[in-house]
Amino acid sequence: MRRLIPVLALFACKQAEPEEEPYVGLLVDEADRPTLLARIDTAPYDLVYDALVEEAAQDLRVPEADAPWDHSVHGHNADVAQAAAFLAWLHEDRVYAQIALDSFALLDGDVLSTDVGDVNIRVPHTTIAYTNAWDLLELGGFWPGEGTRADARERILEVADGTYERFHDDDIYRQVWLTPAQNNHPIRTVTAVGYPALRFPDHPESQAWSDWAASELAYLWGPDGQYVQPDGGVSEGPFYYGFALAPSLAYFAAMDRLHPDGLAATRDCINRSDLDPWTGHGCVDGEAFTFANPLYDPLFHATVDWSIGLRLPDGSRPPLADAYFNPLNGAALLTGFGGGGHTHWDWANNVARPYTMTHGLDLRPYHLTLVDPDVAPVEPPWTTRILPEAGTATFRSDWSEDARFLLLVAENGSARKTLHDHVDGTSFSLAAYGEYLLVDPGYYKPNSLNNAVTSAPEAHNVVLIDGVGAPDKGLLTNFGDTDSFLRHGEIGANLHYAEAHIAYEDATIERSVLMVDGRYFVVADRIDSQGGPRTFGWRVGGHAGYGVGGSYELDGQRFNVERERAGLDVWLGSTAGLPTLTEPPFVENQAPHVHQFALDREVNHHVVVDGEVQGEAPDFLAVLAPYAVGATGDDAPLAVAAMTGLPAGWTGFVIGDDQVVLRDPTSTETATLPDGAELSTDAELVFLGSSGIARVRGATVLVDGVERADGAGQILLVE
Repeated sequence: MRRLIPVLALFACKQAEPEEEPYVGLLVDEADRPTLLARIDTAPYDLVYDALVEEAAQDLRVPEADAPWDHSVHGHNADVAQAAAFLAWLHEDRVYAQIALDSFALLDGDVLSTDVGDVNIRVPHTTIAYTNAWDLLELGGFWPGEGTRADARERILEVADGTYERFHDDDIYRQVWLTPAQNNHPIRTVTAVGYPALRFPDHPESQAWSDWAASELAYLWGPDGQYVQPDGGVSEGPFYYGFALAPSLAYFAAMDRLHPDGLAATRDCINRSDLDPWTGHGCVDGEAFTFANPLYDPLFHATVDWSIGLRLPDGSRPPLADAYFNPLNGAALLTGFGGGGHTHWDWANNVARPYTMTHGLDLRPYHLTLVDPDVAPVEPPWTTRILPEAGTATFRSDWSEDARFLLLVAENGSARKTLHDHVDGTSFSLAAYGEYLLVDPGYYKPNSLNNAVTSAPEAHNVVLIDGVGAPDKGLLTNFGDTDSFLRHGEIGANLHYAEAHIAYEDATIERSVLMVDGRYFVVADRIDSQGGPRTFGWRVGGHAGYGVGGSYELDGQRFNVERERAGLDVWLGSTAGLPTLTEPPFVENQAPHVHQFALDREVNHHVVVDGEVQGEAPDFLAVLAPYAVGATGDDAPLAVAAMTGLPAGWTGFVIGDDQVVLRDPTSTETATLPDGAELSTDAELVFLGSSGIARVRGATVLVDGVERADGAGQILLVE
């Protein structure tokens, strides 16, 4: 007989409670603690850990009573809270937890009381770091009571809510600070509100914040937002790219933990611009979509490679566009998402600021948790890098601090249409043997209502026609300027080549750059002018003279710049006769002499030289020969001499055993070289050296009747 279960016993059995979903941390979970504790005594994580300890020991700042909301105070306190909360969780330490708890008591949520117009780009420091601190205190069980916990949450959300109200809902603020920019401004703004939305999805406004963040970030980091070019170049230059990258990495890393399969969202198109270059964006308000994490997108990884490709030999990014010397923060995190070891190498190998972790956002805890120990730091898999869509050609001898480096710029379309762009099509800058020698002037903007003084064409190393370059840029989306194009890039074993093309002042300029053996550079400007005889000036700015130290000298066709570790000889010739080297008049704090690119934001001045000739369409030929001060042998000053006895319309130089000539296409095709050899060519630019032959705009190069450009191990460049 079957045993009967009493009816009362059945009622006494409780229904099984549905299991709560486990709490997923934004940065870490409990299972991560042993791994991280074992990691903090090994390089480079020991440096990251020490930086966290140092940050957690900083004094908290008390906001002034009845003062406007101060982003610097709250951002500082947020970073302290984040570091302290991380250490509290890691070590189960209530002393560190109390530092974070004390910080929350100082957080004022009234961001709308600020007197800073562009506070939107400052807010991520506060909301992201404080959200992380709240999350870590939650994971560690450190909240002393529900009231304190809820109060801290509401303070964060009040900051996010005020930011959203001002920069999303207020048409005037949004259209002034976000819509014309389509750059780091909307990126930073939406991460400031989107990050708290990830942690607190039950807040009434969180869905709206999350939709806006997902819409903007998918667009701007995607292939159609015009912010990123197809080859990874970022329209606003390397400095502000870094400003956009850091909070994006924090947001994407949290998204990967909380929504590994993507985030369901609704399009918010309120910040889309219908002006060029953003016409045809195709955004449909209210459309459902799934946000796919860019951390796994090759295009996003390509932006990091673009930045690393631009790096100066000391590890800083060049002052291209509105920029200062600055390393990149956060690239090494990509090792945790399929990124190569060169991202870690770039982080570690920086002379001025190794292991930077704070530009754009404090990413110290992220470097402890996300840098993959199994991805060893290695040099990038390229040296010279030519990116036509980004508009940058970086010529590089190697990845050492003593590398010879030249950056050629030629941007067009959306690559140059940005509020942070400069009128620098065809401009170049140069570093060698540990010194910055030919400058890009950086970002000097004394008037916040105008463009940077240094954005003007005369501030850059370009050809001027009667003192004029390409058109000045206008304000906001009145981009002005003119397109330039990077073409005919070739990277051979010993010769690397690219061209920058531009047109202005009824003239077209085709600037060729050739790097020879990673040792020196040839720059040739072939000019076709539709005007009558005019003054053509080949402008170059040297990092010497005035307030920057070093020395310079003008001697015939040679302009020399020398600093403590390295120097540079610039030899200049022209097909219209010998150019006259002169210095333009100096006016303090004005182009072309002013620059601002140092890490300390010091405003300073440098020498500027013009090589001037009169003519209808003169061509310029320059040899840029860097050297190490005091060196003998391969790194000593090169023996360079101007060729004499060439036909009219020709100019040339002998560099050691190498020879280079430039000829006007209307001139004779035959000349006797200094070594007595007879050169016959229909090319405009010819390089003859032990490393190979370069031939530009022509079909034949005969020396004493023997064809030398036969293609065997040589670079052949034909239009």
